[in-house]
Parts: sequence; structure tokens; C-alpha cells
Amino acid sequence: MIKKDLIEEVIYATDLDRSTAAKAVETVINTITDALVKGDNVYLRGFATFKNVIKSPKKGQNIKGGYTIDIPARRSVKLILSPELKNAMNNTNADN
Repeated sequence: MIKKDLIEEVIYATDLDRSTAAKAVETVINTITDALVKGDNVYLRGFATFKNVIKSPKKGQNIKGGYTIDIPARRSVKLILSPELKNAMNNTNADN
């Protein structure tokens, strides 16, 4: 599924016009993005948690050059699925 498909689903489910549905989807995505950039976690009950994590610095290997490089600490996001979503995914038919 891509963003266009998500907008189509919103149109179908709510009878909104295309521009309003697109604006709604964009607003949700932008709000989640802004919260993560600020360092907040995003909890969507029944769906998932977007958790900010800090990856510690580590050593890496440059395969081509054969030397060690330092990889600095960085921020990342961990997606934690809700138990409801996990159950729904695991109780569906594998043919879907």
C-alpha cells in the first residue's frame, strides 16, 4: 500500500472529497513526523508505537578498503506493533 492507496481508503470510508482526504492523510503523517523529530514517542492504541531510540556509536568495517571506521551515535525509530495488530496478522489466512 502506498500513500495514494491510503487516501483512496479514506475517501471510501468517509465520503470525503479527494483534496480533503489527501490533506487529512498528510496532516496525520506530518504530525507523527514532527513528534518524532522533537524526540517524542507516538502511541497509536490498537495499531503501534513509534519509539525514539538512540543507537550508540560503534566500529564498522570498510570491506573495500579493509579498514575500521567509527560510526557515530544516531537517533532512530523502533516500531512496536500492538498486541491487537499482531494477533490480527497472525490469525489471518496465509493465502491473503
